[in-house]
Amino acid sequence: MKPSPSPAAASWPENATIYQVNLRSFAAREPRNPVEALDDGEARPSPLAYLAGNLPRIARLGFNTLYLLPPYPIGQLGRKGIGSPYASRDFSRIEPEYGTRAEMAALVRAAHRLSLKVLFDITPNHTARDHVWMSQHPDYYVRNPDGSAFFDCDWSDTAKLDYTNPAFRRAMVETLDGWLSFLGKGDGIDGYRFDMAHFINDRSFWDEALAELRRRHPSRPLLFLAECYGFGNNCDLFRRGMTAAYDDDFYKFSQYAYATDEATGESRLALSADAEGNGDFRPLLEAWRSGGPAAAAREMFAHYEAAARDIGPGHLTARYVDNHDEGRGLARFGSGAVKAMMALAFFAPRTIPFVLSGEEFGALNRPSIHARCSACDKGPRVVAADGREWRREGVEFEGNVFARGPAARKAWYRFFRRLFLLRAKNPVLSAGAYKPLALAEKAPENAKSVFAFERSLGKEKILFAVNLSDKPAKVPLARFRSGKALLDPVPEKNELAGFEAVAVRV
Repeated sequence: MKPSPSPAAASWPENATIYQVNLRSFAAREPRNPVEALDDGEARPSPLAYLAGNLPRIARLGFNTLYLLPPYPIGQLGRKGIGSPYASRDFSRIEPEYGTRAEMAALVRAAHRLSLKVLFDITPNHTARDHVWMSQHPDYYVRNPDGSAFFDCDWSDTAKLDYTNPAFRRAMVETLDGWLSFLGKGDGIDGYRFDMAHFINDRSFWDEALAELRRRHPSRPLLFLAECYGFGNNCDLFRRGMTAAYDDDFYKFSQYAYATDEATGESRLALSADAEGNGDFRPLLEAWRSGGPAAAAREMFAHYEAAARDIGPGHLTARYVDNHDEGRGLARFGSGAVKAMMALAFFAPRTIPFVLSGEEFGALNRPSIHARCSACDKGPRVVAADGREWRREGVEFEGNVFARGPAARKAWYRFFRRLFLLRAKNPVLSAGAYKPLALAEKAPENAKSVFAFERSLGKEKILFAVNLSDKPAKVPLARFRSGKALLDPVPEKNELAGFEAVAVRV
């Protein structure tokens, strides 16, 4: 039975679902094989034009928000490898490798015609070392004692911006508003993903800037998504006006919980020793040790439920197993863990489900950031039958290595499309209340792996349960069998297979 409309149903950005695109890898313009190499001089569309022309096909996946990695010109000074999109030399222009400003305008208009919102990525903490501001406004930057431009971490291709400078703060607001309005007054992109938003040297900027941008666009919903690490940092940015932030705990759960089997490449539940060293993850680790992975998952969501009572509702978390930084979840964690965690993300409360283009076809390589083809540190943990564990290198590659064979790729596409459409057609999943369910799993207390909860909105109610382990779990499912299945059929026996997820409308 189709759910009846509810006056409390979520609207964008509360119901946002994100499809992230790395333009460099999405549609590389160079020949991909010897046949294409024969087409000497034959014009190929730019990545922007290619994406715009194929956007209706891509949109059929079911997402409602298109998020582009920084589309601005890439810096040259101190460039690492082929240059990082996260070292921009002019926030007001488009990288020629991607296309033209007119092509970007055509893409955004095409997206809007399909009822898709568009986000740009931007680096508020830093620019390239040859950004136009370096020569025109050197006072916009943090300086070392010797006068040279300061940079954070090992980001030697960047220069840190100075938010203690009032003139720079005004310039950054105008920069942000420029793309929100670049199609005409009050018409442009629909928000930003702010790279390392918690790193800027005066966070009071967010209080002023986000409020000002909303004042300038009172009739438009805007999404401001912070890349941010640590629950405390997320809450601080929520208070300052951010709509959403990364849920680093969700990704770290995958990273610390899952490895791949040496013999089969399949997912294995194997808590990593690295979890001990991450202070932000400690509450989840302690919950795991006392109540298994199911208790750790409950703790992860409990944090944000409590924060909503303190900060107020409407603050969201981006949850993912793939993004441009972290590499591909399928390569790192195996297929079972990816399916379990992504099903959890799409049914979870206060969530913006987030996928990286290619994930829907079983992509295995991290799209290029610094290199056309290179090993990277985003590979899997591998476990052997005798318990030995080691790390395998990942690969960064310009292009995509997908699941082998059309049947495998179609299966991944069907999996993600079903999740996107369920989220779109069931407002309860975006706006509904959340209540964890205590199922009487037959397992030692510190090894329980079935996490279950209820989502409700008005008369609508959905029950969800997922086995976070690769081993079968014995758990009563009678209540689930009384509802209409939204995922696979509910098992007849009181058992969930490894990584199996069930959801029903009751």
